[in-house]
Amino acid sequence: MNTSEFSTRDLNLASYLLGTSHPLRRLEGPPGKSVFVLGDVSPEDVTAFYAGAQVDARQLLGALRDLKGLLAQGGR
Repeated sequence: MNTSEFSTRDLNLASYLLGTSHPLRRLEGPPGKSVFVLGDVSPEDVTAFYAGAQVDARQLLGALRDLKGLLAQGGR
């Protein structure tokens, strides 16, 4: 398993990764320019997202809701 960190500003990609069991390590940057930092993400995970991988809708929407909440709070 790849234990490196992966950073993205893409809310949809971050939601997909969080919804597929990749841990959110932290949210960096000022409001409006936040960067999601997730752990244990391989290049194949990112490729799967862009290739249209299937994911459970409840997990995806739950992850999206959680990340939007963090953004609204300023990530702190």
